[in-house]
Amino acid sequence: MVDQRLSIPRYWRRMPQYYRLEGIQCVKCGRIYFPPRAVCECGSREFKPYPLPSTGKLLNFTVLYSVPVEFEKMKPLIIGVVDLGGVKVVGQIVDCMNPEKLSPGIDVEVVFRMVKMDGTYGLINYGYKFRPINNC
Repeated sequence: MVDQRLSIPRYWRRMPQYYRLEGIQCVKCGRIYFPPRAVCECGSREFKPYPLPSTGKLLNFTVLYSVPVEFEKMKPLIIGVVDLGGVKVVGQIVDCMNPEKLSPGIDVEVVFRMVKMDGTYGLINYGYKFRPINNC
């Protein structure tokens, strides 16, 4: 007999908004959402998948020097708002050794990286982050 249960890792891999940066588009009005929601502002509950582009523009950012313990190794932590084809997404900016060189309007790309690691149980959480296309 074949075991048909879905493993936890496979379950998370199948969630499009975690690993493929996929939003939804309202069938009625065309509005795009990320992360997905149950009801559109127009009242519709009909949506279709909407893959977000893998590149976008940095709209704004902040640099954090005081961070929680689990993020100490990532200091300074840069959090930015990125426009991905008209959808604003918040995420960490990585691979930027000189935050002073960052500026609104630069091109960034979506990358998949470790978000944090739970030292107690060894769980590693992964997710999307953004990297400047031209080194900073």
